[in-house]
Amino acid sequence: MMMSSIRANTKWIMIILAVAFAAWLVLDWVQSRDTQAAAGANPVIAVVNGHEIRYVRWSNTLQLALNNARAIGGGAVLTDEETRQVERTAWDQMIRDLLIEQEIERLGIKVTDSEIQQAFRLSPPPDLMRYPAFMTDGVFDYAKYLQFFSDPSVDEQLLVQIESYYRQTLPRARLSQMLQQGGAISDAELWQEFRYRNETATVTFATVTGTGDIRVDVPDSEMRRYYRDHEEEYERPATATISMANFPTVPGARDTAYVRALADSIRASVLAGTLSFEDAALQSSADESSRDSGGQLGRFGPGMLLPAFEEATVDLDTGSVSEPVLSPQGFHLLQVTERVGDTVAVSHILLPVELSPEGEDALFDLMDEFEGIALIDGLAAAADSLSVTIATGVTVTEGFDFVPGAGALGVAVDWALDPLTPLDEVSEFFQNATGYHIVEVAGRAPGGTFSFDEVRDQVRETLASEKRHEAALEAGRTRWAEVDVSTSLEEAAADLGWTVGTAGPFTRRQFAAGLGRDTEAVGAAFALPAEQIAGPLDAGGTVVFVRVDERIEASPELFVAVREQLRSQMQLQAGQANATRWIEGLREIATIVDLRDRLNRQAAAL
Repeated sequence: MMMSSIRANTKWIMIILAVAFAAWLVLDWVQSRDTQAAAGANPVIAVVNGHEIRYVRWSNTLQLALNNARAIGGGAVLTDEETRQVERTAWDQMIRDLLIEQEIERLGIKVTDSEIQQAFRLSPPPDLMRYPAFMTDGVFDYAKYLQFFSDPSVDEQLLVQIESYYRQTLPRARLSQMLQQGGAISDAELWQEFRYRNETATVTFATVTGTGDIRVDVPDSEMRRYYRDHEEEYERPATATISMANFPTVPGARDTAYVRALADSIRASVLAGTLSFEDAALQSSADESSRDSGGQLGRFGPGMLLPAFEEATVDLDTGSVSEPVLSPQGFHLLQVTERVGDTVAVSHILLPVELSPEGEDALFDLMDEFEGIALIDGLAAAADSLSVTIATGVTVTEGFDFVPGAGALGVAVDWALDPLTPLDEVSEFFQNATGYHIVEVAGRAPGGTFSFDEVRDQVRETLASEKRHEAALEAGRTRWAEVDVSTSLEEAAADLGWTVGTAGPFTRRQFAAGLGRDTEAVGAAFALPAEQIAGPLDAGGTVVFVRVDERIEASPELFVAVREQLRSQMQLQAGQANATRWIEGLREIATIVDLRDRLNRQAAAL
């Protein structure tokens, strides 16, 4: 019976595999097609170390990434900015995948048929492990999996797909293992790391004050020398100046009233018995974590619920439904399903406050009218005609997705900086998390390097800050020599008019208030003998004198107990860091020619 049930669902297994293995199958298919495709039908879109990537491969890679992003978002339509981010990530991943493929080929990493068979038996594809027909009581049933594939009548195409999956994944897994084989970590290194994580210090410190008015001289010759030595730090990215009209999708009073009316309607249906609370939750609740269980939140004692929920349910009869309760998440309908002692079992239906259909229609009508005028007469004319406020003189910068007044909107930044976009051109509407935005380009400035005169004040302040800090250290040293060092730190600080503070307990890895992180002062806290005072010390912008009040040393006995666990953790971290550096190194030395802009220009010229 079990086998016949699974066999009846073979086509669904095929569908799962088709989706799960799409990335690998698409690449194989595209590569075979690329060898025969004409440049016009399937043009080259990138060249990586001499290897051509054609449009179809990129198109399928992008489509798969977009589908995954929509699935993660519960099927919601992606905004323009979300689409741009997915495209950027997919492009980088495609280039990275090809570099890894090239490296696997260079290293001669191959897998044998016996290795594929072993992996098939011992490491089933993850998507098949989640397939319901291979589960028993919600857990993957290895016996069902083996029994299904041991039948000689299994579809041959299914086995071909699985083999393709392993031929793609096993070499990558082997390469990953090679990269993550970090060197041996000695006991001395382990002990040092253990101390850094577990040894703590508590200190009293006096902050040197009265140095804010120190005046320093920075000669012009010194500034110019610093500029020449650090010229790469003063690169100027390309910028564009835009005007922009924003149409927020933030709901207003009308939308709040609409959702409240919807909540009242659902409540009335439940109370009238025409709809159960569980069905209403399944149909309408936005809370995915409780929706499928009829809205169940759990059991709560006094003071455990939000105050508004507590108030709404304290006198609510079992089985009844509360009036809509407003929270930052939206309106909630609450039902007490059971009372035991002073505890209650509560379910809810969440209705977030979003744009109502009427509000959405009004917004889109305004946008359509605005766009119609703006495309002909410009943003300013459209704004004057419809009394819409626009932002002018907004600067957007290459490499920065943030747009003042709009939030993350890199898609508009790319458009405004694109040389193909004429000045005074009006864009289409770009959508992001805050709403819809339409842009007009007023001007552009190319990237380059800021001249010395342009950054003179910045250079002066950088050097002056360093000199003031050095002067503050020297001033602290001089002032400290004026007091009786046999007195306490607190008494000496009082005589000098300095402020006193405490910090700790903290470890070397933690930020210490008043001392900073990884500063000279933090280092002294773990090097000084108890009760000894040291200074002046750099504390990340301030100067301090420090006294160690208490230090708790790391426990050798505990170290012995956790040593091997720590070794495994550090080896894993070292291996992951090694793999990351290796991939970054491949990208740095690779010759990558991105032809997307060329294809876009050709398309625009048609």
